[in-house]
Amino acid sequence: MRVDFSSWKGDELTRAYTFRYQDAPVPKKTQSGIETQVNPAHKEGFDNVSYLSKAKYTAGVMAELKCSFEGTGCPEIILVENAENCLDGVVRYGACFEIVLYKGGVNIWRHYMDENRVCSWHRRLGVEWNVPENVVHTLTVHVKENEIGFSVDGIAASVRTEDIFKEFHVGLTLCEGIARAHEMVISE
Repeated sequence: MRVDFSSWKGDELTRAYTFRYQDAPVPKKTQSGIETQVNPAHKEGFDNVSYLSKAKYTAGVMAELKCSFEGTGCPEIILVENAENCLDGVVRYGACFEIVLYKGGVNIWRHYMDENRVCSWHRRLGVEWNVPENVVHTLTVHVKENEIGFSVDGIAASVRTEDIFKEFHVGLTLCEGIARAHEMVISE
């Protein structure tokens, strides 16, 4: 599946939000894609929005995100165990893996959600280097059995993940600042 956000009509992916926040903003459409905006009402001061594949995938899937950011913005590829249609009409999720590109490198985070929908998380991997702002980067993630690998700008790393979900939605999140998605490709 390939999504070009510059001409996207919104059919291939489902807009979703983490259970961590109640806000459900819509990203701004631009000539080159979609982007988050400053949002003083949001806890982080910026919109936080995700898009998920409608289908679930397994080990062997690869995702590529052409993205960019300003300042503290974070475009990321996410692997989500389950998404839920909530009473307010919004799709939300809790447990996931995030592969986050930001100005300081790439982090891989593991998020958990308990039976009360309280989310917690910890960083599994951090690879640090200076990533230029306002430049289109291609973040590639490859999920293998018990492992997540990434590459961007000639930097590559992987982390062992014995707790990777058997099946998961693949998607993207734009958060923590001005973050942009230009194109996403998901392949098996």
